Amino acid sequence: MRKLLLYSITVLFSYVAYSQENSTAGFTPDIQCNYLYGSVKNPIHIPNQGNAHYLKLSVLNQTGINDQSIFSLYKKPAIGATVLYGLLGSKEVLGSVIALYPTWQYMFNSDKNLGASIRFGTGFAYFTNPHDKITNPDNHLIGSHLSNCTEISPNIWFKFAPTTYVQTGVALMHFSNGHTSIPNIGLNDVTFRVGLIYKPGTMVGTNLPIRVKPNDDTTWRKRIQISLGRHELAYSTYPVDGPTYNIYKVGGYITRQIRKIHDFQLGLSVAFYDSYYTFIKYENYYKYFKPILATQTTFHIGHEYLFPHFGFLTEVGVKIFDPFYRSYFLGDEKDFEYTSKSLLSARLGVVYYPFEGTFAAKKLGIGMYIKTNFAQADYVDYSISYTF
Repeated sequence: MRKLLLYSITVLFSYVAYSQENSTAGFTPDIQCNYLYGSVKNPIHIPNQGNAHYLKLSVLNQTGINDQSIFSLYKKPAIGATVLYGLLGSKEVLGSVIALYPTWQYMFNSDKNLGASIRFGTGFAYFTNPHDKITNPDNHLIGSHLSNCTEISPNIWFKFAPTTYVQTGVALMHFSNGHTSIPNIGLNDVTFRVGLIYKPGTMVGTNLPIRVKPNDDTTWRKRIQISLGRHELAYSTYPVDGPTYNIYKVGGYITRQIRKIHDFQLGLSVAFYDSYYTFIKYENYYKYFKPILATQTTFHIGHEYLFPHFGFLTEVGVKIFDPFYRSYFLGDEKDFEYTSKSLLSARLGVVYYPFEGTFAAKKLGIGMYIKTNFAQADYVDYSISYTF
């Protein structure tokens, strides 16, 4: 069920991202085909592991052609979709991956013959050979078929024909299932990239709607949010095949829009970990106040990048109260890792506003996030919020 929900929300995000085009002159495709060469970073030795090879196809469209378009506020990116297929260097253990994700690209010096670009993308991926304790125990990187995929890629391009460009650069690829299935070290690959860009021109008869700029809203608004998360009570690699538990969270925020497309947020949340409580209760880990000691209280500072019907949230948290995690998982160590994981958390994800849209004064939001303890995945967070 959780995999189906993760898939559905990701597809919804993809649809919203692609549909928010605003050109009044028509659809002008930017078709890119790339080959990526890399080597999967793996702390666990795999016999005969070779290099990774990826093929990637992207279809983008330049936004912000009309100055009244909302996308002129975002510095006129090209947006679209990417399909990726990769062989990960070990057919028996790592297998292959197929990914689909929305893509956001900026091109610099575009009126010249030589320039640069940077692109971002995040969506979902399917792995053919995830960890299995019987048939594939050596794969400690990915523990489930379905996973998140994220790309960050700076490039240099050269125009050698009116409609054709060549490009080269690097691409950082990251895959993780958000601690929903163990093991989950995560798969990382820094790849070398080479490819072609084809720009055939505007497609006749394909006109897209104008997305006009929103009005300024400088009012401090209130937001309530309830969330449900799922994870396993485990370290990154063990124990495997354990039960999954719910995390229940409630939070309150104040938010304020800045320069129309940015939303600044401050908030406080309390999360109850059913996994912590189950362990505390059956192991008699604490004698008193067991439900309270299975909670986590966090102060949040966040930024949401606003689009007509969805937002992209980055959030940092300071954990005020988190006794079980600090005691059980971090133990007596007092190094940098202990300090960072015991005090800091983060959330990264998307929010969809299905009714009045992102810029409404009162709005309902449906969100999906990866929640971490510092840089280590904790759980996938599904939320419903109301802003007023």
